[in-house]
Amino acid sequence: MTTEFDLPCADCGQDLVRRQVLRAGESVTVAQCPNCGGQYYPKAALERL
Repeated sequence: MTTEFDLPCADCGQDLVRRQVLRAGESVTVAQCPNCGGQYYPKAALERL
């Protein structure tokens, strides 16, 4: 199954990396672009929020 971590950034095309971020009082894993800062929320992160 393809996840957000397997795809390039939709804004700049760079590889995404896993990052832990605090959102709504929860620590969740997101796919973040180290080049432009774009963040993409995997389904598991959205379910926790």
